[in-house]
Amino acid sequence: MKSTVYYDNASTSYPKFESFYNETMSLYKECGINFSRNSSDKSKDARFIKENLIKNIKKIFSTKNEVILNSSATFSLNEIILGLDYSNIKTIYISPFEHNSVYRVIKKIVKEKNIDLKILKFNEFNLDFENMQLQFMSQKPDLIICNHASNVFGNILPVEKIFGEGKKYNAVTILDATQTGGVLDFSEISISSDFIVFAGHKNLYGPSGIGGYIYNKKVPLIPLLYGGTGINSEDEDMPEELPERFEAGSPNVLGIIGLKLSTDELLKIGIENIKNKKQENLKKLYDLLDEYSYDLKIVSDRENNAGVISIEANDYSPQELENLFNDEGIITRRGLHCAPLAHKHMGTDKNGTLRLSVGYFNDEEDLNKLTEVLESIF
Repeated sequence: MKSTVYYDNASTSYPKFESFYNETMSLYKECGINFSRNSSDKSKDARFIKENLIKNIKKIFSTKNEVILNSSATFSLNEIILGLDYSNIKTIYISPFEHNSVYRVIKKIVKEKNIDLKILKFNEFNLDFENMQLQFMSQKPDLIICNHASNVFGNILPVEKIFGEGKKYNAVTILDATQTGGVLDFSEISISSDFIVFAGHKNLYGPSGIGGYIYNKKVPLIPLLYGGTGINSEDEDMPEELPERFEAGSPNVLGIIGLKLSTDELLKIGIENIKNKKQENLKKLYDLLDEYSYDLKIVSDRENNAGVISIEANDYSPQELENLFNDEGIITRRGLHCAPLAHKHMGTDKNGTLRLSVGYFNDEEDLNKLTEVLESIF
């Protein structure tokens, strides 16, 4: 099998921690049953694993709010956006960098209800703060949804400023932290975020099929999914207790075990150390791509980047360039990356971009291989 170099960590981190690979199935073999349907020792063991995962998530996101687990960040964003009470929400603000898991749901809401959708003004990657202040004064924000970092260009958005200003108008705030959970410090932004959405399979280095959100229970929310919860089965309505109100159905115990193990390792290494390693890998990748500035255009923020570089080539489409890389065992991603709004903002919406996204496990060997391939292409 051809050895591969992986630069698509913004989609799914790879590889994972060795403890995740080595221990997930053995734990699942021991206690892989529903933790809320019986009182057996195995069920108690499974519940203990979930409880420890919740503790890990709260540490990573610097929060004391409730943690809701489900299948994905996409499910979370649907549940939150569709489940809010819109009787007092007349104006929604989003950034121009939102993923379709936000944008498509918001467009559905806007079509169905008498709501204005406003897009915050950015000059490329820089927020026009004064313009935002004027916008908020003219039409107060009732709901603000913001990507913490773009999955296309990697730029980290000034969400502390955006949410801080929005809270002056009592706006509900939703943070899409799918690209930043496990990498950035949340101690400041968590205070002004009513919801923080995370994905297990990205920078938390867990499996796919497990994600969730952090929930400020002072904000009313209607569940998206209805069904059995293991408690209050006699009631026709979903229970008011958390997290059961938002965790109908049999849980993904295998995913919970895997994410618990991966977050154990993440916290053991230290988020700051993981961030520093990613930034080191990002700088090396940037420096390498800079050497081909006559052939490639970098469309990403260099100084304020969560680990993603988008490029355009003078003589190749993103699809052609991806194919050339793939033929040599280098995995990247081309296209619009499920974020057409971001491409429209940056003027790359005709063909999209080729995206290279670094992770904690990229090394010099990866960079050397990429160098060889770039030399052969250009």
